[in-house]
Amino acid sequence: MTHPDLVLRAEQAVIGAALRDRQRLDDIAYLTPDRMAHPTHRALLAALIDSRTNAPAATADRLPELIAQRTAISGVNADYLRRLADAAPQTRNIASYARMVQEAAVRRDLALHVDRLRPTAPGLRGPDPVLDRLAQAMRRTEQTAPVARINEPAPEPYEPRARTSGEQEVRVDVRLERQDAVLAELLQHPEQVREVSSWLYPEVFEEGPRREVYEAIVVVAERGEPVDQLTVEWEVYQQDTQAYEVTVEVSVEQHEERPDYLARLAATAVVVGAAIELSGEMLAEDIRTKLATDFATADVTARTPGVEPKVDLAVKAVTSIAQVEPAPLLQPPPVQQQAPSIQPNIRA
Repeated sequence: MTHPDLVLRAEQAVIGAALRDRQRLDDIAYLTPDRMAHPTHRALLAALIDSRTNAPAATADRLPELIAQRTAISGVNADYLRRLADAAPQTRNIASYARMVQEAAVRRDLALHVDRLRPTAPGLRGPDPVLDRLAQAMRRTEQTAPVARINEPAPEPYEPRARTSGEQEVRVDVRLERQDAVLAELLQHPEQVREVSSWLYPEVFEEGPRREVYEAIVVVAERGEPVDQLTVEWEVYQQDTQAYEVTVEVSVEQHEERPDYLARLAATAVVVGAAIELSGEMLAEDIRTKLATDFATADVTARTPGVEPKVDLAVKAVTSIAQVEPAPLLQPPPVQQQAPSIQPNIRA
C-alpha cells in the first residue's frame, strides 16, 4: 500500500494543476473522481470536470470561487483552492501525478480483493489453491488502507517544514555537502541527469538516503517521467517502504525526515552546470579511496628485493607442486663395428 501522505499529495497535485490550467484535464481523461482516496478530492475533481461543460468561459482567477460554490464543502473556499493551486509542483507534470493516483487506487482495489480471498477461519485454505497462494503472497506485503470518511475535513495543502529564523546548518562532512549539491541540481535541472548518470554510479554516494534519492532520480528520468520532488519521493518510497521514515543527518544537532530533506534539496540555491564538475570530483575521490584500500591490502613484501613473498600455509598444503623428474641425458649413438677390410696379398 502506498504511503497515505504521498497519496494525498499526489491527489492535491492533480487538483492544483487543474485549477491553474484546466486544459490539462485533457491529459488525464482516464482519471475518474472515484479513483481519489479522499472524498474532498473526489468532489473537487468532479466539479472541475463538470465546469468545462457548464462554465467553459471561466478563467483561472474566477475558477476557485466557482468550484467552491459548486462543491459547498466545509472548509473548502476560494482561498483554500488558491493555496492548493499554489502548492502544485508542476502543472505540466499532471499526467505523472495522475498515474500515481491511479496506481494507489489499484493497490487499494488489490487490498480489497485480498480481504475477499482470505478464508473465514484462520488456517483454513480457500476453495482454490491458486487463489489461496495468491492471497497469502499479497497478505505478506499489504498494509492497512486509509479509509477517508465522508465527513472528514479537507486536508491542508502540502507545505514543507519551514526552518526557524535562528536555525543554522553546520555540515558534518564536506563530502556530504558536495553530494547534496549534486542531488539538488539534478532535482531542479533534470536535463543533466542523463549525462551525469552515464558515468556516475550510485555507490559514489553515501549509503542510505542520499544514494536512494540519486537512484530514484535516475530511475524516474530513465522512465521518461518528469523529475521533481513528488515524483522522486514516490519512487524512493517504492524502493524501500520500510525505511521511508528514516531520518537524514545533515547537521551536528539536527536530523531531517526524508520528505523534508527532499524539500530542502528542491529549495537549495544551485549553479547550473556545477553538478557535472562536482560529480567528477566525487568520482575521482571514490576511485582514489578504492585504490588506497586495495594498495593497503596488497602484499608489499613481494616488491621488496631479497624478500620472498608470504605464502598462505593453507594454500601451500593443498596445492603441492608435483616433482618433475629431469629428462635423462642424451647418450651418444653407438659406434658401429666396421668389418675388417681384406687387403690383397701382393707378393713381390
